[in-house]
Parts: sequence; structure tokens; C-alpha cells
Amino acid sequence: MSATKVGLIGCGDISGGHCRSYQAAGLDVAALCDLDRARAERRKKEFSFNNADIYTDYKELLARNDIKIVTVATPVAMHAPITIAALRAGKQVACEKPSTLSRAENKAIIAAEEETGNRVMFFSSRMRGGYTPLCRQYIADGKLGDLYRVDVRYWRRRGRPGLDCVVGAHWFLNKKLAGGGVVMDMGQYFMDQVLHLAGWPVITSVAAWTHRGFPSDLPTGVPFDVEEHCTIFARTEPGCLFTFDFAWIANHTPQRCVTLLGSRGGIRMSDDAPFTFFEEPHKWHWMNTTTEWQNKTKEQDVMYGLLAAAARGEDVCVGTTAREALAITELTDMTFLSAERGREVSRKELDTL
Repeated sequence: MSATKVGLIGCGDISGGHCRSYQAAGLDVAALCDLDRARAERRKKEFSFNNADIYTDYKELLARNDIKIVTVATPVAMHAPITIAALRAGKQVACEKPSTLSRAENKAIIAAEEETGNRVMFFSSRMRGGYTPLCRQYIADGKLGDLYRVDVRYWRRRGRPGLDCVVGAHWFLNKKLAGGGVVMDMGQYFMDQVLHLAGWPVITSVAAWTHRGFPSDLPTGVPFDVEEHCTIFARTEPGCLFTFDFAWIANHTPQRCVTLLGSRGGIRMSDDAPFTFFEEPHKWHWMNTTTEWQNKTKEQDVMYGLLAAAARGEDVCVGTTAREALAITELTDMTFLSAERGREVSRKELDTL
């Protein structure tokens, strides 16, 4: 069986990870596309994609019938139009996160998926690597009982893309192109992770706060209108409360911690401690179980293998779906609406916009 052919649209910094995953999944890279031809040429040379053709117009790449999978790794503003065009061109699509700039764009992608029968997956998914599979098994086994509280904290010391890292990629700082700051860049990974673990509950209301205020030293005329820090309180229909605290930049030790609390047990997953399960097997008999085991699977590698199976006509679950991506966009939109209005907002308010 010949290797499934893939085309990459967008050859910026994040595309390197996709290129490595193509090789791990045994895909044949047939084409690279970027508005900057030299950037696409550099990726071709770096990964020895000797047979790959170079394009500067994604429509020319999509016109090729031999390409079955397309990766969309452009700035967010182009995700929806390219993804929809790729689906209609008969491709299976792997799209970077955030999925879109709006719920309307998410819904248009869902409609195109249903219209064509082709699949799209989004790279906000973090379900297969690290401690997450173990956490998912604990939940499936009923060890947490009823989940009532989920807390996420992710802080960087200095990590604003376009400024402190990925230097020069100023589109990350432009709301029109990126849709937001730390929430869109890193927050959606964690939203996807914990909403998936909790079974995708319906968010009923959100209270959020955002902040931007650190020095930037940007060239004159470069827009910087996205948040550096965001705190979110999200209520759900089952009653579970989700809290998120995201910071691109903070005068503090970097942090990455996810905590889940249930009626029978709790779980803590963090960078600075082993996976810990807290329980009370008998009254006043507390037990903490720790493990440093982590699934070393690289999620992207697995997802491309599954997408290749989908391209062969197999019925597989490939990753974060278009409808799940819509749920993440809804939470994000409620977050920004609450921060803008300075109060808690309900889902009904979002539906009236």
C-alpha cells in the first residue's frame, strides 16, 4: 500500500511539529504552501521532503487529487476559509488551534463537513499523552465519583509569542488575526483537555477578567490588543465549576497544574509533582497514591495515523471534532464577553449576539 499523501499549508514555526509527525506516521509529504516561498523551501530542505512541490497559493495545492490530507497551520484568521475549501476539495483536514475566530465560522465548518462527508480534526486535543490517559481511566472507573470542581493554572514567566518567544510573529498580538492572546494561544489546550475529561458539559455562565500591561518594546504601528493574563469562572449545567487561570507573562515561578475534585476522590496533574490520586477508602483513613508513569505517545503522531485511516475510508475517531471545537469557541466567546462587560454573562446572552 502506497503512503497517503499530505499537503502542508502554512510553514511557520508551529509547522515543524507537523513535519516531524508526518514522518512518524509514515505519510508522504507531497506539497508545502506558504505566502513566503522561501519559508516553504526551508521546511522542504530541513526535513528532506525531496519530492514535495512548493506553492504560494493554497488553492493550487487543494486542486491536486493525489493529496488526501491537508494540514492548516496558518494564522487563525485563515483557518475557516482554508479548512472549508479543503473539505470541499475532498480532503481530510488537520487544523491548528484555535479552530476559528467565531462561532459562525465553526458552524460553517460543521456544515461543510456534513455536506462533504470528509473529516476535520483540531490540534487543541491533549487526550493521549502525559498523565491524561491515566486520569481518564480513573474517571471511567468511577474513582472520582461526581465531579464538582475542576481547576487549571498555566503561567509562563516570559512567554508572549511575537515578543518573548517566536520572536517576530506579531500576528499573535493582533486580535483581528489571532482572536485573542493567552486564552486562544494556550488556554484552549486546557479547555479541551478538561472539558473532554468531564464529558463536555454545557457551559451555562462565565465570569472572567483579563489584563494586559507589561512593557512590549514593539515597533511603531504593530498592533497589540490581546490579553496577557486571564482568569475564568465557568458554571456548567451539571453543576460542576471550572476555573482557569492563564498567563503568558508573570513575575512568578512558571506553573502548569490541573486539579479535579469529585465526591469520592481527587486528582492533581502538574509539572512539579507526580500524578496524585486523593481518596478516603474508609472514614478518616486518607490515602494518596502517586505515580510518575506517563504515556509517552505523541498525540500528533497518533492523530495523523488516524486521519490517514479516515482517508482510506475507515470509521475512526480522529481527535477534537468540529462540534467540540465549537464548544471551546463558545466558552472563549463567553470569556471575552464577560471581561468586556465586567460581569458574569449567561449562555443566553451569547446566543443573542
